[in-house]
Amino acid sequence: MPRFVRVRFFLLFLTALCGGLVQPVQAQREVLYSQYLVNPLAINPAYARARESFQLTALLRRKWLGVRGAPLTQSVAADGAVANGRVGLGFQALNDRMGLFAATGVSGSVAYRFNLPALARLSIGVQGGVNVLPLYDYATASSLNRAIASFGVGVYYQSDRFFGGISLPELTGRALDLSGRFLYQSVRPLMVQAGTRFAVGDNAVLIPSVLISKIADRPVGADLNARIWFHEQIGLGISYRHNSPGLVQTNYLHALAEYQFTKAIRISYLFYSQTPENPNASLYFQPSVHEIALRFSPGALQFVY
Repeated sequence: MPRFVRVRFFLLFLTALCGGLVQPVQAQREVLYSQYLVNPLAINPAYARARESFQLTALLRRKWLGVRGAPLTQSVAADGAVANGRVGLGFQALNDRMGLFAATGVSGSVAYRFNLPALARLSIGVQGGVNVLPLYDYATASSLNRAIASFGVGVYYQSDRFFGGISLPELTGRALDLSGRFLYQSVRPLMVQAGTRFAVGDNAVLIPSVLISKIADRPVGADLNARIWFHEQIGLGISYRHNSPGLVQTNYLHALAEYQFTKAIRISYLFYSQTPENPNASLYFQPSVHEIALRFSPGALQFVY
């Protein structure tokens, strides 16, 4: 495929996606947590600027392929650096109408990086934003769009072979009615991530990782992930996610396939055997969900897994 066709395809997709972010939606912020393999900023604000170059990732999630009006999710994430690379800035926007709540959300992240020996790096980040949910208030017997503040923190470490982080991506996130009762409260998980990457043969790199999550009054969640890249062009991955950190904990399989079109453009396909953000997904004839992701990284100095 010629380079100009690839770039045009990416821009058309991004235009359609961003244009949809102003439409009415249905879900909650927890949908972002399931996307962390292609958008690590979703679970850890300290990841901003961890990839050494500007990155923009656009994701489109859809149920029931071929059915008009089927539920879908749109999200965009971007991060880059200022102050000679020591400060990372990140941005995320979500438009989700697949879960229980109709919601939109935006958030920004700031991370400061410390350079360590052997080219290792440690980043500390904070995140703040707002989510808008249509909630029914029993005190006033009405349904109103409520803006709910969001705040999170995280620490992220990476070296040539190892990476890991600890984060609390949602420390706040709740709404009360006039009588002080909860109308909505986010799940507020603690997340611990660790992984490594190493060569397998001459032209393949294996990246196993694990994510442990804990939500108050719920069992511990665990994700087991394995990804492999061939010739820095084709990537495949598989995950088993146990007690996923959503509104309701779910067990499901996750698979992905990625292709690096150019140094700047990557396309990914992701499959989920269950819809992570919707606890009623098993009631439908197709509980699975499909997702397409596009990454744009102009001026990348090296390949980023």
